[in-house]
Amino acid sequence: MLKTLLISALVILVVIAIATYLIATHVLPYAILQPGHKTSDQTPAAFGLPYEHFQFQVTDSIELDALYVPATTEVPRANLIMLHGVGSCKEVYLGSVAVLVKMGYNVMLWDQRAHGKSGGKFLTYGYFEKHDVSKAIDWLEARNPGLPTGIYGNSMGGAVALQSLAHDDRLEFGLIESTFTDLASVSNAYGQRIGGIPLPWWLTNYVVRRAGEIADFEPFTVRPIDAAKEITQPIQLIHGNADRNINISNAHALFESLASEDKDFYIVEGGDHADLWAVGKEPYQEALFGFFRRMVEGGNE
Repeated sequence: MLKTLLISALVILVVIAIATYLIATHVLPYAILQPGHKTSDQTPAAFGLPYEHFQFQVTDSIELDALYVPATTEVPRANLIMLHGVGSCKEVYLGSVAVLVKMGYNVMLWDQRAHGKSGGKFLTYGYFEKHDVSKAIDWLEARNPGLPTGIYGNSMGGAVALQSLAHDDRLEFGLIESTFTDLASVSNAYGQRIGGIPLPWWLTNYVVRRAGEIADFEPFTVRPIDAAKEITQPIQLIHGNADRNINISNAHALFESLASEDKDFYIVEGGDHADLWAVGKEPYQEALFGFFRRMVEGGNE
């Protein structure tokens, strides 16, 4: 009887081990790399704004679906790139764009790789996307010579923005919301939140490593906290202290690591990951738009 129970237990353990291996190798990496395609047909015209809708070529095989909304002031004062988070799309920011163009910003935004209406099979959390940002700066500078360019990024977009600020010093300022310190840590945290139990690091590191093999990138080098140490441009960080997706400890660590002497950290009391506008209300909006207003009124000099 005991021998039978031991054999049964061993079989169960082997089955669990095989199932875990198959899921970690062939399922979970794609949850990191292919977050889904949220799309929207809304355009800036819904806000009474002129715009250009075009396909933005970033590699021989990848085009990104982009919008360019010019400033509505008599003289444009700056360019701004806006980057959305995982599973989102560019159109979620059109309400903010309507405010920013009145400040004098020419705004460029696109569906990031493997998102929305853009091409690209995999998301790499900034490893390749920072080069997309550099190509966007090329486009904006050719279109608007002599204007400074800034960047906004939310969540995954914030991680891309931080890496872009370190990678390309043509970016003169940035506002970063609700982002993480490094891909390995946030993957472990997400896994624990979704699974409801602590996950061993060896397992999440295996999944992250496997994602890198599939998408041909080096995931353990995706570390916005290292990028922060190289950033000297003016930076505004915003994070909710009730964020269940990316704990606010990430923002504290990023803020401490930033090399910039012109940096600020605004905490939205009670703010979760996707409700900062609703929870933070006017004080949050002032932190957001106040930073961008300062950047075009000479406060970044």
